[in-house]
Amino acid sequence: MAWRPSVSLYRLLLRAYPAEFREEYGAEMEDVFAVRARQENRLRLWAEVIADAAATAPREHFAILRADVKHAVRMFARSPWFVGTAVLALALGVGSATAIFSLVNAVLLRDLPYGNPRELVYLWTPLPRYSGVPKELSPDFADVRAWQTMSRSFSGITALLQREQAVNTGGENVQVAVALVLGNFFEVLQSQAQTGRTIVPADDSPSAERVAVISAAFWRGAFHGDPAVLGRNMDLNGRKYRVVGVMPESFAFPHSTDFPYAEAKIRRTEVWVPAAFTPRQLQDRLLSTSAAIGRLRPGVSPRRAQQELMAIESRLDVLNSPEMRGMQAYVTEFVESAAGPVRPLMRLLEGAVLLVLLIACGNVANLLLARGVERVHEMGVRTAMGAPRSRLMRQLLTEALLLAVVGGTAGLVLGVAIVRLLARLNPGDIPRFDEVSVDGRVALFAFAVSVITGLLFGSLPALASSRVRVNDLLRQGGRGVTGSWAVARRALIVADIALAVALLAGAGLLLRSYGAVQRQENGFAPSTLTMSVARDRRGRTSQQDAEMRRRIVEKVAALPGVAAAGVTTQLPLGSHESVTTFRVDGYDNRPGQTVAIRSVGGDYFRAMDIRLLSGRYLEAADEGTPPHHVVVSESFERRFFKGKSAVGGRFQTSAEEWTTIAGVVADVRQKAERPPDPTVYVAGWNGGVLAIRASAPPERMMAAVRRVVGQVDAAAVLTDVRTMRERMSEAESRRRFQTMLLAGFAGIAVLLALVGVYGLLAYSVRQRTAEIGVRMALGAGRRALLSMVLGEGLLLTGAGLGIGLAVAAGMSRLVESLLYGVRPHDAVTFAAVPVLMAAAALAACILPAWRAANIDPMRALRQQ
Repeated sequence: MAWRPSVSLYRLLLRAYPAEFREEYGAEMEDVFAVRARQENRLRLWAEVIADAAATAPREHFAILRADVKHAVRMFARSPWFVGTAVLALALGVGSATAIFSLVNAVLLRDLPYGNPRELVYLWTPLPRYSGVPKELSPDFADVRAWQTMSRSFSGITALLQREQAVNTGGENVQVAVALVLGNFFEVLQSQAQTGRTIVPADDSPSAERVAVISAAFWRGAFHGDPAVLGRNMDLNGRKYRVVGVMPESFAFPHSTDFPYAEAKIRRTEVWVPAAFTPRQLQDRLLSTSAAIGRLRPGVSPRRAQQELMAIESRLDVLNSPEMRGMQAYVTEFVESAAGPVRPLMRLLEGAVLLVLLIACGNVANLLLARGVERVHEMGVRTAMGAPRSRLMRQLLTEALLLAVVGGTAGLVLGVAIVRLLARLNPGDIPRFDEVSVDGRVALFAFAVSVITGLLFGSLPALASSRVRVNDLLRQGGRGVTGSWAVARRALIVADIALAVALLAGAGLLLRSYGAVQRQENGFAPSTLTMSVARDRRGRTSQQDAEMRRRIVEKVAALPGVAAAGVTTQLPLGSHESVTTFRVDGYDNRPGQTVAIRSVGGDYFRAMDIRLLSGRYLEAADEGTPPHHVVVSESFERRFFKGKSAVGGRFQTSAEEWTTIAGVVADVRQKAERPPDPTVYVAGWNGGVLAIRASAPPERMMAAVRRVVGQVDAAAVLTDVRTMRERMSEAESRRRFQTMLLAGFAGIAVLLALVGVYGLLAYSVRQRTAEIGVRMALGAGRRALLSMVLGEGLLLTGAGLGIGLAVAAGMSRLVESLLYGVRPHDAVTFAAVPVLMAAAALAACILPAWRAANIDPMRALRQQ
């Protein structure tokens, strides 16, 4: 008996073979092994049998799999409607999931083109003494230099300044996004050039050669992808720079979405040049950065680094001007600064697409259950002939997986198409959205989802079909053994409807929010044409710049068809806000209170169609320091004058003299989804944004404006040319994007649920043909049969509606942060959803009911 342990181990090894193979050859193979174990060397024997199993077992599995696939293909060829419906449902589910995973992959998961991005942090210097000032207040370069010297929590600290500048590579001047960076910028980010080199500390000196690093996109566009680009010169704002490096395709930092209050019009940075500030400039505490970045030393947390910078800032505070005293330090994670604000949206889309995928799985499971009922006789006969349950399950799972692979392949193709559609819907304020693509990780995700869903929706029908009892089958002729299957199918339909209702309710809330955003009063004319006037300021005073803008406005205002023209420092719906401390005469002023302030010149109010409510608009005579008069907004008057007229009231900023309020204008919405802020307008020409109200089309108007600007200053460049309607559309773009996506997924979910209802009723009518014939022979009318089928469908819909509305009510709080002007339990939405769903379900039920009412009773009885 000494050989039994070895045989037991060998029996375990045989488990690697298919069950069918073991049943046929297992006992004989055990006997042969036992004989050989007594006669041969054990080690050599085990080496041979393991090698034989490794070579033979996969081949046997593959042979059975090939036979199962061939059988599945033959069966599918006989049921094209079933295959088409299942593949379409899977393609919609997998395609939607693939597209959203592509988005999540690009925004949240894909590796950033920096070394150890989790070590990177943004460094800010908030001024908590001033209300309304964001915590993400960019530090000045003097503070950055001090931190570099005094801090021990960072392996490196750097900073940059965003600009739009005119560049010429041998043709016309074009405006590009430029980052003026400190010499250690690329070192801190740990980013390398794909060609040439990056900027190094030796480049960051006024006496050093002017060098530039360009993006891959700029290299292809401006230099036509010339491999010999290194060493080429380009003119940047009148200065020659030598190209020393080209960055990889993935590197375009900073984007407009990389940190709060980045330049919104700078989508991707194209050129990096050394800041090359003089020592005197770096000591100027008014020279602010756009952002400062630090790389934490290993083991140092952002909280600890913030505490250290707070201590340093307390020592530097005495160097600040009185208005800027009280600066603190604020450290935020680099990755979270960009990805954090869009995480709720990504989670919403992930949840929505998961519901769509579950509904698609439910639909296919329902189809397979129905198909299992039709094949119950086949399964019973195969069982009676000795086919083991495992063999039947394997065949059915193979069919399900084959469907999943075909549906997943179609879904991947559909996902690529959806990704291309998403690119056209780019809202512009989602980080790295333009990098969304179907890469290897996404393709692997689509394959995994297909396989998992195949196992998920194939397991239930396989288990049900494999449990057919032969005695019941033979006794009842193949009928009456599938009652529990009908219950499972109805449960799946109810679940599909419930999930679709929950998704439809979420989409309804977002649609209502989008409508509220569009209905809000903005306070300006959508047709106003706007643009930025940019010019290199080297060698020019602020007064000369102001004079240039004044002459441009005067000449533009004189053009035919122009009703009004003006300039401002900041347009409504922009990404930045200028604020100032102030006091109102006679009001209970508080220390550090702030108000939004805009400098306007020319006929700005009429150009923007901002209504005058009382008093007068600003005039040229109101210019000065301090301003002779100001104009305030309606909300400013309402808050600080408590029902009295603000005209004639007195207003003061910082330590300036008191000035008089000359007029009150209507509120203008400065942010798309925020109430209008109290605003003060002062007269001046330091604003670089031109606003024109004209009767001519924007294209024709722009040609005339360019001529005028060229006559006044040939070096001036017009950029960011858009109407206010286009700016409104951009401000609403993220809400429009999320609303359209969720509405699209809700539509797919409803369609899948209705297809499931239709399929269930159509199959039920077909299965009950004999019963319906008997009913008609006994006198049942068409109306009764219609009511019977419609009642079944509407009963399932009602159950799904009840569960779905309960789920939607519980989950509505999860989308509360994405709503605007709508409550989470909005009555209109929760009333409209069941009405819409019930109407759609009724339409899905009508055709099966009509077919039931028109069955020929004689033919039905003959088929019994």
